[in-house]
Amino acid sequence: MQRSGGSTARGLLAAACSAVLAVAALAGCSGGSGTNNAGADSKQAGSTASVSAAPPGKYRVLPEPCGSVGQNTLKALLPESSDYAGQATLTFDTDRRVGCNWSGKTDRGTRNLSIDIERAVSYDPTVSDEDEARQQYDKEAVAAGLPASSPSASSSATASPTASASASASLSAAATASTSVSTSASDSAAPAPRVLSGLGNSAFLNDVLTTKDSGVHRDVTVVFRKANVLVTLVFSQWSTDNSVTPGSQELQDGARKAAGEIAGQFS
Repeated sequence: MQRSGGSTARGLLAAACSAVLAVAALAGCSGGSGTNNAGADSKQAGSTASVSAAPPGKYRVLPEPCGSVGQNTLKALLPESSDYAGQATLTFDTDRRVGCNWSGKTDRGTRNLSIDIERAVSYDPTVSDEDEARQQYDKEAVAAGLPASSPSASSSATASPTASASASASLSAAATASTSVSTSASDSAAPAPRVLSGLGNSAFLNDVLTTKDSGVHRDVTVVFRKANVLVTLVFSQWSTDNSVTPGSQELQDGARKAAGEIAGQFS
């Protein structure tokens, strides 16, 4: 009986040891699987972290808007204005967007000059601020009836001396006879929108003539992009005399001159 009991004890001990070894083996397999998963997760995290963020925009601050256009230019464009200091546009964040408005009368109507300067900021880490500004410019161009940015729409950030001299000469002529309004056939309709060269990285001009309601007015809009900044300028003339059409060339030359001075604020 004693031998039989000893054999039984030894059998139970052997079974217990086998069970412990089996559990240890399973634990070892499970632990190995967890280690492999952790390694995979680590690789995946490393892959995600390796995606580099787009660089920030070149310009981080905006110029003082009402000081972006020179006094001599304002006096030429708005010869009878009572306030060349301008009225700043109310915005929620002047680090992101600023603007200014000026107005003045002529013997043929009222003129208004307004500018809007916006610094584009991308909230997508894979899209740069400059790309965001380019996309906004493209939307404006397409809305005006022009194609999106293309090689023909890109130009040097500095206007050529010939173009600058031509614009200055036209502006001087406009200042000499600032209240005159052309009624030629070329001014009776708005020219087609067109791409401008020598102004920022991309630029276009849109000339819209409106003859309905109680008067006639012409709005010349210049939009240009300088790196991550988008500028919109509108130079308008309103006349209550429907028989007189505000001159197109004079307003276009004035708008381009003012836009060039604003572009000069970004070195």
